[in-house]
Formats: sequence, structure tokens, C-alpha cells
Amino acid sequence: MLGLRSASRYPELFVNATGQLAVGAVSEPVRSGAGFHILKVLERRQAPATLVVTQTRARHILLRPGAQLSQDQALSRLNEIRKDILAGKADFATVARNLSQDGSAQQGGDLGWANPGMFVPEFEQVMNRLRPGQVAEPLVSRFGVHLIEVTDRRNAPMSDAQQRDMARNALREKKLEEAYVVWADDVRGRAYVEMREPPQ
Repeated sequence: MLGLRSASRYPELFVNATGQLAVGAVSEPVRSGAGFHILKVLERRQAPATLVVTQTRARHILLRPGAQLSQDQALSRLNEIRKDILAGKADFATVARNLSQDGSAQQGGDLGWANPGMFVPEFEQVMNRLRPGQVAEPLVSRFGVHLIEVTDRRNAPMSDAQQRDMARNALREKKLEEAYVVWADDVRGRAYVEMREPPQ
């Protein structure tokens, strides 16, 4: 018994002899340098399809509202910067290097290639609606006020580690949802309404 393995790990002679055979069928005698072989197909499996994920490359300018800068002022400032960028009066990367208040400033606001789920939902929803080259209107997230530009988008195969992480996250979400439903049912089961007569 040779075991279950990909066709590329068997001698080409064996693959050719068994390629058209059904599971359980036996080949005609096959001659190799080692002698004669009779082959039987015990099992056949389709290789799992490689998962492909759409990755987005984006850059942003982040302003964090605080004592010196209100949220409205940050929104107004980023709106002006957006107009200048769209008019060709300003370069996104240069403005990001000078103004952005996060770790991506040194790279001109470049956030690198990102898989779905890497950013907070409010950021990701706006980013996903943009085509490469588009600059969104300023967006407020839990981190501050962003100006986002999508620079590129691609389909890339997911590594085994990324697939495991995705499956782990999906299971975690499912368990959290189940735990929430059980908790909500328990709270509802212990809740009661007491009907009282109004005081006379």
C-alpha cells in the first residue's frame, strides 16, 4: 500500500496507468526499471481548493481630536485636504507624513496589504466601497478622523495559517453568539413584571 498522496508524489508511470481507473479497479501490468507492477486504486480525493481572498492596499491620514483639535475641526481640516488632493494641489503621501497622527505616517500613510477583517468595521466599510485611486470623505472611527485612499486591490491565495485563523475567528464568533443567546434567555427567564394597584 502506497498511501494517499498527491499525484505529483507518485511516479509518472503509476499516474498514467491509474489516471482513468475508477476506485477499486486494477491496472494492467506496468513495467518499470524495478520490475512489473499491478496497481489498484483504493481511494481518490479531490485536492482542496485554495481559498482566495480580496486584499486591499490603502493609505490614510489620521487626526485624533483632543484639547487642541475638536472632532468638527478635524473633519473640516480633512475635507480641505481632500479637496486639495483631488485638485492636484497636494500629494496624499506628503500630507500624511506631515500630519497623520499614527504609526503609518512615516510610510506616507500606507497601511500595506490588508485582508478582510483587519480594520475596525466603520473603516473597512468605507474602504471597501472605494475603487483604487478614490479618496473617501473624512470618516470618524473610534481612533479619530480618517481620510482614506485605496491605492490597489488584488486577489491573493490564503496561507494555511490565515485559513486556520479565519476558521478560529468564525468559531469564536459562533460561540460568542451562542453564549449571548443563552445569557439573554437566562436573563429573560429570571425577569418578572409585578403589577401593582395604584395607591388609593
